[in-house]
Amino acid sequence: MWIRLAVIIAIIASVSGGIYSLLLLFRLRKIYRIDYLNSFFYYKILHFVFGVYGILGGVAIGEILLKYDIKSTQLESIVTLIPLLGIPFIIAAWYLLIKTANELTARKVQQYVSVIYFILVTILFLVYGLILRDLPDDSRAFTGDPGKAIKVVFYVIDLGVKLYIFILLLTAAVRSNNKLKNRLFVRFGGILAGMSALAAAALHFSEFNIFIGVYFLLTYFGSDLVLIFLLKEYLSNNEQEYAEQTDNIENTYQRYGISKRERQIIAGICDGKTNREIADELFITLQTVKDHTYNIYRKVNVRNRVQLTQLFSGLKNE
Repeated sequence: MWIRLAVIIAIIASVSGGIYSLLLLFRLRKIYRIDYLNSFFYYKILHFVFGVYGILGGVAIGEILLKYDIKSTQLESIVTLIPLLGIPFIIAAWYLLIKTANELTARKVQQYVSVIYFILVTILFLVYGLILRDLPDDSRAFTGDPGKAIKVVFYVIDLGVKLYIFILLLTAAVRSNNKLKNRLFVRFGGILAGMSALAAAALHFSEFNIFIGVYFLLTYFGSDLVLIFLLKEYLSNNEQEYAEQTDNIENTYQRYGISKRERQIIAGICDGKTNREIADELFITLQTVKDHTYNIYRKVNVRNRVQLTQLFSGLKNE
């Protein structure tokens, strides 16, 4: 009874930590208009959704089904199927984390990195699917916990992604002459990889003790808080630089009455994207982009993309 209560309290605490980290990131991205904060925020949303749906959902359904007369192999198959349905969330989340790290170093994700990432992740999760297919027919496919191999697939990918990010940030720190950024890169990458290693160990040995599994949940939902506080500290130390940029752009948007969608299109134009690329990125039609662009030109009194880019790029550099 007391163990169950402790587990419930720990789960509530871990999910609360995840929600708090989302709120903190949301506030930071409102204060500082920085790309890597946006990517990190969306990573955290997808990461959180997978945790609630894929991990906690599987646990909850397992607890519910235990009350019914269901064979253990069938129960294991159902419980291990739940995370499979949430795979698109975690795949997208890991990619956004890679994007965050690249934007943190003022770089874009290289195309070959994206291709290699999606190929490797697809192959590994195809293996995951084959494992699930074999579970109902041969429960002896694994020694002990039939979901152990599935756990390995999950934390191997997670650890691999975060080790790649650590190496990426460490390389950027070596090349940079900015001591503050060097410290940020090393600490961000080191904490990310270290927490991933601890989570992998906890997940691997969670079958031996329920509290090890609870520790995994705490690291899964709450570990990013450390990174968010790290970013907050760094941005606070450079607040004047980022605040001036934010104020200049925000004041201009408000003065001309630029809507949220128009701001997204302005950002795309300033990044040199075509109307088609902007439409695909925002999931709107090409004609909608053209209509918004016409309205933007009219509002800020410019005639073409060059003048628009000069206006808003100039504000960023003020």
